[in-house]
Amino acid sequence: MSFHLEVRPELDKPYFDDPDIPIYETNLIRVGLFRCHPDHPLFKDSGPTDGNLLVFPRTSVYIQHDGSEPIVTGPNVVMFYNRGQIYRRYKISERGDHCEWFAFDGHLIVDALRPYDSQVEAHPEHPFRLTHGLSDPTCYLLQRRVVEHLLREARPDALFIEESLLWILERTLQRAYRKSRPTRQERLEQRERVRALQATLNTRFQEQLNLEQLAAEFDYSPYYLCRIFRQHTGLTIHQYLTQVRLRTALEWIADNECNLTELAFRLGFSSHSHFTLAFRKAFGAPPSQIRDIPFPPSQIN
Repeated sequence: MSFHLEVRPELDKPYFDDPDIPIYETNLIRVGLFRCHPDHPLFKDSGPTDGNLLVFPRTSVYIQHDGSEPIVTGPNVVMFYNRGQIYRRYKISERGDHCEWFAFDGHLIVDALRPYDSQVEAHPEHPFRLTHGLSDPTCYLLQRRVVEHLLREARPDALFIEESLLWILERTLQRAYRKSRPTRQERLEQRERVRALQATLNTRFQEQLNLEQLAAEFDYSPYYLCRIFRQHTGLTIHQYLTQVRLRTALEWIADNECNLTELAFRLGFSSHSHFTLAFRKAFGAPPSQIRDIPFPPSQIN
């Protein structure tokens, strides 16, 4: 996997006048880059945090939360920041501080922490008790993929972005906090919700669905909806929806008059290239090649 800041003209230099660079925002999450040289006037103190953040460092610096011991950050660490967190930064490397940050709606953070902290609802303005945790390879790779997707795609896939980041939030907290098991009644309710969501995805796959919309329809928080769907199906919502779309595509591509670009958008893909890449990954060949393969009636039935 490659990652290039120069994919967007405004991000073609290693440092910026303003080191904090937001690149994406929905009602649920915000994503940004931070690129700060040690000589920058904001290096030591870039101000209190604007949101509840997970931060994935790419370089090493000392971070000292107000009232805490200094932390040596780096790619093996994920940092937790409560909204308004006061902290100081100190130089380790001449590269300064390079990191990606992900801000989550306060309700999402409370939902994510509830299995590990029974008192979190008593202090929702400062939900994180910990300052940092371990960044496992899977989380680190996925957050880089999300950022690259945002920088490269003219029409980012909101469901992929939001669900990926909530999965990262859950996995990161699992490593840092203790996990509790749901009750039998909770598991029954979860299965019912998952079946209903599967039915929705199988019938509304042509729509541009997003996580906030689905959560509202099923009266679940976005965090829990993602979590229980993955636990009960083994797939993320986005993966399940993509597979429904790709299998449905096979119903139409045999028609030589079917325009593949129009089909991609009709099925809810963000672009023809996105559709082709996903199709090739699923079936081992692009749609244009599959179209030329004859299917005997015995195989179709």
